[in-house]
Amino acid sequence: MTEEKSFQKAVLNDKSGFTLLEVLVAVVILGSTLAVLLGTVNRNLVLASDSKNLSIARMLAQNKISEVELAGYPSDTNEEGEYEDFPGFKWYLSVVPLNISSLETDIKIVKLLVTWNNDQQDFEITLAMSDY
Repeated sequence: MTEEKSFQKAVLNDKSGFTLLEVLVAVVILGSTLAVLLGTVNRNLVLASDSKNLSIARMLAQNKISEVELAGYPSDTNEEGEYEDFPGFKWYLSVVPLNISSLETDIKIVKLLVTWNNDQQDFEITLAMSDY
């Protein structure tokens, strides 16, 4: 019986283990770290989406400029439209003459703006075309 009492006493007097304060501090540290990591992951997803949309806009702009070049020397115009295959992407094309009297050739400034995300983000290409 004395052996049993000494075992119970040893169990009750055992001070090993974590206190409540230590557990709470560990939970706060883990929670803070998790919040920072989730914020970083979210930001990376946003950047990846922006990068993808910018790549799409560049490709669409290149295709539209190729259409303008293949159509021949452009006339003065202001046009706009939407890309059917890429919903949410729009284009705005402006062709204006560049008047430089010392040159003996006609030059047009072609400006193409591709927008997406309800016109909140854009990609612009400007080039000069000559009839020479």
